[in-house]
Amino acid sequence: MKKQIFLSILLIASLFIFSASSCSKAPQGSGTIIFTANGEDFVREGFVEKNGWHVSFDKVYVNIVNPTAYNSEGLKSILKGAFFTDLAEGDKDADPIVVGKNEKVPHGNYQSLKFSIKRAKSGEFKGYSIVITGTAKKGEETVNFTIKLDEEIDFDGKEGFVGDEVKGLLAENGETTVEMTFHFDHIFGDREAAADSHINTGSVGFDFFNAYTKDGVLDISQDKLKEDADYPKLVKTFTSLGHLGEGHCEASNMTSASYLK
Repeated sequence: MKKQIFLSILLIASLFIFSASSCSKAPQGSGTIIFTANGEDFVREGFVEKNGWHVSFDKVYVNIVNPTAYNSEGLKSILKGAFFTDLAEGDKDADPIVVGKNEKVPHGNYQSLKFSIKRAKSGEFKGYSIVITGTAKKGEETVNFTIKLDEEIDFDGKEGFVGDEVKGLLAENGETTVEMTFHFDHIFGDREAAADSHINTGSVGFDFFNAYTKDGVLDISQDKLKEDADYPKLVKTFTSLGHLGEGHCEASNMTSASYLK
């Protein structure tokens, strides 16, 4: 009798442990979410910034951490990890860069997307979150530049992707794409936009960085830029760097938040 009671207790305990284990696992589905990053034509083709500099980019690295597609009803899919992504990769017709994908995702609406920009923990640019290299030309002057930023910031695109197509709607057994879009014209401005547009009045332009050029070479880190009177203006541009297409993201947890007015 005692043996039967013991076996019954053991069976009940085993079922309880199995049930608890099953409940702790994230629900699985049959869909796939592809996470992409896009620097748009400004990055892939280059452009004329607000002060007339013809800027072309060789590399535009952004260290993207834990991008998460979600909705307000509790659906969530996290692409775990840090992804040091070159937004300048490819020609003018290139598709957005594939950062990674999650499979076996439950179907539903994943139009909202949040992601972090963090300092790299290893590699050539350890300690930096954004690294921009390229060439700027104006008249007879040519500058080869490397701009290294260490700003950390969280972006949350609650309103979803705004553009020519709907992104983030995942059907059963289907596939969908979500996109993190980076607007670097908010830092440099755009000669094609009106002089009094927010893109130009709110940006610092290449002249801000060129003040540190020596013998045609600019190699500058964010820490050095803090000496400049317009540094708070640069920090302000970071808040609008992350988008979902043209959809705005809320910026939070910035390392330089104290410089915002």
